[in-house]
Amino acid sequence: MINILKKRIIKTLLVSFIVAAITTTLLLTGFLNTWESKISDALYSPSTTLEDIVIVAIDDQSLQDLGRWPWPREYIAQAIENLNQSSVIGIDISFFEPTDDDILLASALKTANVVLAMEYTSFSYHDGELYGETLLKPTTTLGTPGEDYQIGFVNLYTDSDGVTRSFTPHITGIENHDHFSLVIVNAYSGATPYLDNSRKLINFFSEPGGYTYISFSDVYQNKTNPSYFQGKIVLIGATAPDLHDDAIVPISNQAMPGVEINANMVQSILTRDFLTYQDDYSSIGLIFLFALATGLLLYRFKIHIATIFLALLAFVYIVIAIYTFDSGLILNILYPLLAITLVFIPLVVLYYLTEEKSRKWITSVFGKYVSPVIIDNLIKNPDQIKLGGEKRNITIMFSDIRGFTPISEKLDPEDLVNLLNDYLTEMTSIIQKGHGLVDKYMGDAIMAFWGAPLDQPNHFEMACTSCLEMIEKLRELQIKWTQENIPAVNIGIGLNSGIAIVGNMGSSNRFDYTAIGDNVNLASRLEGLNKVYGTNILITEYTQDKVKEHFATRKIDVVRVKGKSKPIHIYELLAKNDQLDAKKIEFVRHYEMGLELYFKRKWQSAVESFQAADSLISDDASKVFITRCKEFSKTSPAKEWDGVWEMKTK
Repeated sequence: MINILKKRIIKTLLVSFIVAAITTTLLLTGFLNTWESKISDALYSPSTTLEDIVIVAIDDQSLQDLGRWPWPREYIAQAIENLNQSSVIGIDISFFEPTDDDILLASALKTANVVLAMEYTSFSYHDGELYGETLLKPTTTLGTPGEDYQIGFVNLYTDSDGVTRSFTPHITGIENHDHFSLVIVNAYSGATPYLDNSRKLINFFSEPGGYTYISFSDVYQNKTNPSYFQGKIVLIGATAPDLHDDAIVPISNQAMPGVEINANMVQSILTRDFLTYQDDYSSIGLIFLFALATGLLLYRFKIHIATIFLALLAFVYIVIAIYTFDSGLILNILYPLLAITLVFIPLVVLYYLTEEKSRKWITSVFGKYVSPVIIDNLIKNPDQIKLGGEKRNITIMFSDIRGFTPISEKLDPEDLVNLLNDYLTEMTSIIQKGHGLVDKYMGDAIMAFWGAPLDQPNHFEMACTSCLEMIEKLRELQIKWTQENIPAVNIGIGLNSGIAIVGNMGSSNRFDYTAIGDNVNLASRLEGLNKVYGTNILITEYTQDKVKEHFATRKIDVVRVKGKSKPIHIYELLAKNDQLDAKKIEFVRHYEMGLELYFKRKWQSAVESFQAADSLISDDASKVFITRCKEFSKTSPAKEWDGVWEMKTK
């Protein structure tokens, strides 16, 4: 038996059937029914509503025109008389208590085909069926139900998540009655459609406001043409928000007035366009089918290929579910897709453990020389285990501790090692978390890059995010070091983006995955410029152009670094755009205004702007330019001066 279980196909089938059994149990116990309902809700989409259904709305305009609710019942009586050419009038209003003007309404009811609302107020279950214990009916002062008017109950089902999705066509109880919408259809067509007592899903044909709405006050004041209502179904009900006769429905997050919910039910019954849930038997069949298909695909293909097939299977099933929904059948979506997921995860883990031996071999050979990112890449592509390189667009980072040599001379070897270990551990963790590759350590310096060996189209943003997190973590370490009586060191970071040669470089016996080229050297030069301007992170104009929509920067200077003839614009990386406070924004504005004046040779105005910036936030870069401007005001630069500052050292 142990030998059989070791076989991959047996393991695959066993996991698939166990997961299918667990998922079936969840289905039968209704454990995730609320989530399944929410997924099904997303399939509702507006369609065509019947023009023969008109809603006379007790809306805000009516309340303004006719006064606060409740109104005298003579208003309803007058509206009935003005609507007497309609085929049937359904009034979704409670008339449970008598009033002084009931005689007027009673007379109007006898002149038209009217359905009034009643309501069951308590329920029990008899032999597993819903039983109405008590009810509220229209007051007897309005006449006799069945002779002077018809009645139907307006109770709806509201599910545990607060959404109204269904109704019961008939309720047996102290009195047996049909639903309000069913009675309206009977009064309209002269025949009662057969619907059993089971719960029915409402097919919502539109979002709130999809039917023809006419303000009650317009009908009452006879501003409408009576012939417009000829042969139509008219539903009268409250739509004003203050009257609180609405409910959340699956087709919209906006509450729908109860009278419009009744309109959707009337249309469903008239058109026989009902919705039905898929039965449990076929749902269970799909669960087992999808679980088995997932296992066999993972067994037959590589994980990434199987994942594509499974995603396609899920997509096709969702498309089919949309199609069947339009045909009136709601397929179970959650549980079959859950079966795919629950089979996929343990099998991937199982296959991973099975293939761990080959992974360990590659790790034992290369783990001492390359990063975990490269290890993963080599495991997926063993043919990359060779010397050579390729051109890649990457972002390179160099960081260095400021004044490390004097600090190291003041510390005991043990404290120095602890400081370096703390610093390098935290910085490395941030770089790797940000999907960067730590190329090498050079004493207290770190070289890293993004964009290789894996393709990372947003490597510019990833690098900037990681660098900002490094500075934030440094602030925390500075507090810790101060408490330990260790000098709180500062760092400088240089970032540059561009084409570099990346690959495995070295001898045939030992090689490293690294990056070389002019753009790498420029990032190193940029790191050193932080000393001049008192900044933490400097980036080149190319990097700044790629990230300016997401990150706040400050233009620092235009310089020509040692060993380069072409000048470069350099920027300080400050923060993400939404994290820069008003004071810092004002500081940057003054500084960059001063820089612009500096390039225009307006020395005194530039000094004033730099001083304004420095007064807001003490800034070494502002002080550098104040000194330059004062020197230039005494001795002007040559006419051909282009504003580029020549750096004499690295």
